[in-house]
Amino acid sequence: MEQTTAGSKPKVGSGGDQDRILVVATEELSGDELATVLSDHASDGRRDIRVLVPAVTQSPLRHAFGDVDEAIEQAGERLEHSLEHVREHGIEVSGRVGDSDPVIAIEDQLAEFDAGEIVIVTRPETEAAWLEGDLFERARRKFEPPITHLTVEHRRDGHNEVVDIERGGAGTEAEPETQRRGYSRNIPSLSWRDLAGILVAIFGSIVLVVLAADCKDATAPGCIVRYLAAGGMSLINIAHVVGLLLFESVGYRGLWERFFASLSLIGTPAAIVVSLLVH
Repeated sequence: MEQTTAGSKPKVGSGGDQDRILVVATEELSGDELATVLSDHASDGRRDIRVLVPAVTQSPLRHAFGDVDEAIEQAGERLEHSLEHVREHGIEVSGRVGDSDPVIAIEDQLAEFDAGEIVIVTRPETEAAWLEGDLFERARRKFEPPITHLTVEHRRDGHNEVVDIERGGAGTEAEPETQRRGYSRNIPSLSWRDLAGILVAIFGSIVLVVLAADCKDATAPGCIVRYLAAGGMSLINIAHVVGLLLFESVGYRGLWERFFASLSLIGTPAAIVVSLLVH
């Protein structure tokens, strides 16, 4: 299925060298069909193609705490294998490992490799890593060059098969109104994910405080753990909720928003479990 989206006001990567293509791959570039699609983009033989492999972590918690060493190593292996597969089909390419957030990785590359076109290669949304599933949509709202999104599935022979292609024209795309709720003059628009995060933060903090207050001996190790869990997570949750409700208009989106959202959504349930286990 192909989908074409309309563009609007440019933001990042305006213009670009039309002979340069940036291929952003969160999945290994392998398989004849995928190579054929890339060959079509470089059909005149004059195209300068760079493969960018973001070091996407396997979990939000690792990303939040900067635990990216394993992700960088895996990205390097994917890049090496991808370059080998692409070059076997007669396509000359260079490659880089990028930031763990693919959008930041793209922005960094466009600063030095002013591409006139972006090709994004990911797994299906049901199999994608947490920063991978909505990459096409986030990139369309950020970058000026036209973007082609190739969704690939892993085959039994070890290669990847293209199962879906989406195309976005030049220019950036505004965030769909259907993805944002709860707008008023005083409260910024919130997505369902934001609302869920606020509920987890509020009710999770209440549960942690109640568990801490239930302690009989304040000097007991279990109670100290409960106090620390309640205090630490409450501060994180308050920061996240305040950021969503009050500071979105001054830039509480992107990396910092995802950082606190990850800490809140993952850390709060984990802190509750720990508090229930200790006495």
